[in-house]
Amino acid sequence: MFGACGPTKPPPKAMGEPCSPVAAGTVSEECSTGLCVALDTATGFCTDTCQDDSNCPEDYRCEAAGRYGRICKKITGCHEDGECPSGHSCNPETGNCYLKVQRTLCSPCQDTLQCPEGGTCFTAIGSGEQFCTTKCGVNDACPVGFECSEIPAGPEGALIKQCVPKSQTCSAGRPLCSPCRGDEECGGYFDLCVRNVVSGEQFCGRDCDPDRTGDCPAGFSCVDIGQGDPDNPGPFQCVPNANTCVGYCDAADERGQIRECGLGQTCNVDAQRCEPATDGRMCAPCTDNDDCRSGGHPENRCIVNDCQDCPFKGEAFCSTPCADDAACVKSFGPGFVCKPVEDSSGATLSYCMPQRGTCASGLGRIGDDCSRNGAADCVAGVCLHAGITEICSAPCSKDFECGDERYRCCEYSEETGYDCSAAHRVSDGPKSGSGVCAPMGGLFGDDCTPGRPPCQTGACLDVGTARVCTSTCAKDEDCPGGFTCREAAPLDGSANVKVCFPVGGGSAGADCSFGPAACESGLCIRKDSGSICTLPCELDADCPESWVCNALSTVDGQPVQACVPPALQ
Repeated sequence: MFGACGPTKPPPKAMGEPCSPVAAGTVSEECSTGLCVALDTATGFCTDTCQDDSNCPEDYRCEAAGRYGRICKKITGCHEDGECPSGHSCNPETGNCYLKVQRTLCSPCQDTLQCPEGGTCFTAIGSGEQFCTTKCGVNDACPVGFECSEIPAGPEGALIKQCVPKSQTCSAGRPLCSPCRGDEECGGYFDLCVRNVVSGEQFCGRDCDPDRTGDCPAGFSCVDIGQGDPDNPGPFQCVPNANTCVGYCDAADERGQIRECGLGQTCNVDAQRCEPATDGRMCAPCTDNDDCRSGGHPENRCIVNDCQDCPFKGEAFCSTPCADDAACVKSFGPGFVCKPVEDSSGATLSYCMPQRGTCASGLGRIGDDCSRNGAADCVAGVCLHAGITEICSAPCSKDFECGDERYRCCEYSEETGYDCSAAHRVSDGPKSGSGVCAPMGGLFGDDCTPGRPPCQTGACLDVGTARVCTSTCAKDEDCPGGFTCREAAPLDGSANVKVCFPVGGGSAGADCSFGPAACESGLCIRKDSGSICTLPCELDADCPESWVCNALSTVDGQPVQACVPPALQ
């Protein structure tokens, strides 16, 4: 028999074992699954991707994990905080490790203690999606888009009445081929935001089964977008054969075509392509009034922009008559206004038109990306700096003016960004009476995985298995209860800053097999019986009884002055 020459390569590590983290999307050679999920910059644990609990081993649950998507996490059955990763606390009644933050209706959750009083952390049957519900109001009242249902809650599974989304999902529900920033924005719970790695284009896919015909529309194929592991295929998504969604559409109704193609465009349903409209609809190109009065728009007329010294002078487009600005917003969304126009006979009538006066460019609506050209990309001329992203917005004084249930009219300033908190709002708008349409959520403690509302503070903290909105700080007193001021690496790759970090993780002597992330102090040292957490110190008196203060190196190579237990003295 012959054997290999040289040293033997160590066997791959099983699921749950500690490992050295690699960049998201990179195969880990340490783990048998090829996936090492980081708990911090030095340590992580071996796991695998999943779609629901059935894809995971016994004692594991399929849960969202920030930049890693959905992964198998061990059901810890914790009894105290020291058994949880950094930034997580333990609910001994449920055995769940969770981030000690308060969430709102439909926010993702790990435990009921994160949800509003009287609500629960509900796991949707089938998808496994976890989100907060709230108790039903008087006469079983719930917010728009929600219904009062009896759902199981608590260890005993008792049925309680809660407000849950009628769609049974808290995903935003954008259709196939819509632009997206993350999975949360797309269709159902298993519909993902797909990225073309060559062009960088991101668009919503659709969950599909490669063995089932008819799952994808014409021009699309059911493709494995995972790592190509034949032993662990998937996830599978419908993606365009052309590898791009630019110009794709499938809507037969005018409102749907506006959503998919933009104003002044129609959808050639047979070819599934957006084309300039010829039926006289709002913003369709024209040369005279006859071009605008065909196709069921008898009152429309051809408007010629006669602005002085502007790049749109002479542009002609079809427009719809109106009574006031509210009528234009109702028909075409924020950013449209009602303006008087004089015809050839001298009579004056009012017509809807884009606030910027052009249908040729800058027609981005609320939520569209405006990072390339700023306000010039937006129909209302407002580009909102929302956390680390830039999205089109619109001026407003009341919530209804935003025309989208996911947005609220909030206070805004260039210096501090937008604020939708109760302290700056009256019943349905900002206290000042003027503001901008801003995405709901994004407050301190909210989930900020890609696709969810961006953080108002601009600081999204990645604690390895979750992302949470936080704020910068100088000292612990700058942070709310349950948070401490600690140094962290921003997601944009810039220099480390001090942010409010959720308190949690082990105290001195707690197990830190997974490394520093398991310690409240962030300091983990090696011990023959297993790595344990320690504390920084200057004197022996700073340490637990029988521990001494000494110079040492942590598991991630930091030279520190820290507490040493008797076994290591």
